[in-house]
Amino acid sequence: MTPSGRSLLALCCVVVFASGCSVKFMYNNADRFARWSVSDYIDMDAAQRDYFDEEFGAIMYWHRSEELPRYASYLESLETVLGDGAEPEDVQGVMDSLFSWWDHFEARSINMVTEMLLSLSDEQVEKLPLRLADDNAELSEDEHDQPLEDIQESWWQGYSDTLSRFSGRLTKDQKGYLAAQSVRYVPQFDLWADYRRRWQGDLLALLHEKRGNPEVFAGEFLELLAQRESYYGEELAAVFDSNKKLARDVTAWLINDFDDKQRERFFTRIGELAVAFRELSEDLPDEVPRGGGCLVRC
Repeated sequence: MTPSGRSLLALCCVVVFASGCSVKFMYNNADRFARWSVSDYIDMDAAQRDYFDEEFGAIMYWHRSEELPRYASYLESLETVLGDGAEPEDVQGVMDSLFSWWDHFEARSINMVTEMLLSLSDEQVEKLPLRLADDNAELSEDEHDQPLEDIQESWWQGYSDTLSRFSGRLTKDQKGYLAAQSVRYVPQFDLWADYRRRWQGDLLALLHEKRGNPEVFAGEFLELLAQRESYYGEELAAVFDSNKKLARDVTAWLINDFDDKQRERFFTRIGELAVAFRELSEDLPDEVPRGGGCLVRC
């Protein structure tokens, strides 16, 4: 997953919350949503489904009890960090923190993912290329063969819609600023999909060639994960960096341009999310999920 992808995933619960959905509902049903997501790629058999449910439950217990309080504390600090004026570097620090949330979750999940991959049947592996291809096509479709000005307009409109869920309606001048800055946005999703195809191609080859040797597969899979950014290529790396700087700069400018009502709503929304995280962290199941099981390396 790219830096942009990690930030989107780390922020997904924030966007869901701000759009009027219940973050508690989404979080409490994360196991079901995760199972549906996996099912987009793999038709799990009964053993795989039982293993996935048990391991994901253990991961979510860890996340609920240890990670959510940390998230809440960080969100509570943001008014101090950003309230008296936001510099681009301050916003970059927030983005980096969000990236780290995903990285930590991913690291906790690697063993489960490895076991699931090792357990795939030949039939399940054979179905993966088509399902991955469909996913990549969907990723790139909004920008593929579209005029640049339309892509850039879509970027600022989408950014405006998301931010306004926190701050309330943006002013005409704020929207004008976003529109003017949108010329800095560089289309990325065709390049992103191409990177994914190349990385997934090597993953599929690894599944075909090394799945029968679990320890070798596990080591090479970890190495493949660690090398993801090397698959970007210079062009995509430069595009990601440019778009990340754009998001950083416009976010800092807009926070500094908020009127009193927008500022109050913005930090109130963030505070409400922190409260929701704290309440979720305290709502632990009576029984601690075991976790630590296996499907293949037993």
